[in-house]
Amino acid sequence: METAIGVLLGGIITWFASRYYYLKAGQELLEESKKLKQTSDLILYKLQYPDAKTELKRNERGEVTGLIVSAEASM
Repeated sequence: METAIGVLLGGIITWFASRYYYLKAGQELLEESKKLKQTSDLILYKLQYPDAKTELKRNERGEVTGLIVSAEASM
C-alpha cells in the first residue's frame, strides 16, 4: 500500500513539474520564433533591395529590432 501511494504521489509531482517546464519551454519557443521571423523578413528585404541604404535598428541590449531604410529623391 505504501508503495502504491509513493508511486501515485511521485507521479503527481512529476506531472506538475513536467507541465511547468513544458509551458515555460513553449513560451520561450514562441518568443524565439518571432525573433527568427523578423530576422528572416529583414534578410529578405535586403536581398530584394540590395542597393537600398539601410541601417540596423538596435535596442539597448544590442539586439536587432528593425531596419532603417534611407530614401533620397532628386529633381
